[in-house]
Amino acid sequence: MMKRLLGDQGLLGDGLRFALVGAGNTLFTLAVFQLLLFWLSPLPSYYLSWAIGLAVLLVAFPSYVFKGSTATVWRTISTVAIYLASLLIGGILLSELTSIGISPRLGILIAIAFTTLFNFAASRLVYRLIRPNPA
Repeated sequence: MMKRLLGDQGLLGDGLRFALVGAGNTLFTLAVFQLLLFWLSPLPSYYLSWAIGLAVLLVAFPSYVFKGSTATVWRTISTVAIYLASLLIGGILLSELTSIGISPRLGILIAIAFTTLFNFAASRLVYRLIRPNPA
């Protein structure tokens, strides 16, 4: 049953694959962020770990998350734009949270939760709903 769900191109299949690929990438970039905090302040740590995560994402994301879709220039540009918007949203949120006294080690978890929902919704629009088979 799980194999069938993971192969499905519907909302549930896309969501499960997004969660699995995203969880691995998030754990990796979260570890990078936590390590960078020993040498850098929260925002540079966030932005650097985010850039590393985006590089991983651009390799893995189109092939594994939205099965049956094709990688196109339009989708690549759209994905980068989505994640740049997410970067700014996450950075602003992390900055605001730390300014009200929330530890950056907790604030990053809140920022990740919020931006994950944004990333999935926007990415699914690009890969499944807007120009599903671009020329």
